[in-house]
Amino acid sequence: MQNKSSLVAPSSALPGSALLAALVLIGTAATPALAGSTSWRGSMGGEIRLISAGGPPAADGTLQAGLELRLKPGWKTYWRFPGDSGIGTSADFSTSVNLASADLAFPAPERQFDGFSTSIGYTGSVVLPLAVRPHDPAKPLLLNVTVTYGVCAEVCVPLQDELSLVMSAGGPADPDAAAQIDEARARVPRPATADDPLSVRAVTVGQARPRVLTFSAALSDSSAPAELFVEGPENSYLTVPDPAGTRDGLAQWTLPLDGLVYAGDSASLRLTLINGEKAVDQTWILSSEELQ
Repeated sequence: MQNKSSLVAPSSALPGSALLAALVLIGTAATPALAGSTSWRGSMGGEIRLISAGGPPAADGTLQAGLELRLKPGWKTYWRFPGDSGIGTSADFSTSVNLASADLAFPAPERQFDGFSTSIGYTGSVVLPLAVRPHDPAKPLLLNVTVTYGVCAEVCVPLQDELSLVMSAGGPADPDAAAQIDEARARVPRPATADDPLSVRAVTVGQARPRVLTFSAALSDSSAPAELFVEGPENSYLTVPDPAGTRDGLAQWTLPLDGLVYAGDSASLRLTLINGEKAVDQTWILSSEELQ
């Protein structure tokens, strides 16, 4: 998918002695925190840290963590897909130890217009929930995260921070961090299909040149603001859809087809539809016949 994050980057399981050695030999640039959260890493636009809920694992065996970004007034950061311009937020976990999987989620973002272009992201403070699964639950997990992101105000600054945290199933609980992570996860768009009350119901491909996609969506609350964001296959360069009113009771958005890159007989679109406090994540497949 377009501008996708590095959501899963597992490392190999290590025996106890190798894990201990890895914990001891971590470089000073990213000395791991042993509980709760890392220290803040600051920039001219804000700061970032890694937090952990601690306590026992969830029912599915994962440990709950999060990337917390705290931005200065007037600054913004970007979603996984930045929109017309910007740096999509991504995370790499490949140097972690005893990590089987890591799943980074994104709360519903905001449309941001700066007078020149439209981007997608966050202002103020945001937590990106992170569920991690150890290879061996009986051993500590060394979570090393390299976060690539950008912050922007009158100037835009590309950033890359390395954060490290030692986690274990028997670690002490951090109720404040757990509450932050739970609140953020509640704002992550849930999976949906075209049959759901809040969903995109139709995508049509215009035949006139330049060609335009029209998205028609059912809203659960027509009185609340609505936004639609669209991600294409890898290497696509799509803009942010424009609101186009309503038709037959469905909210509509339009999006130029230019910039959609696909191979084979179809193109997969990832749709994020936001309506007030609710948001859904939906996949839509366009056939090669529709795109011809």
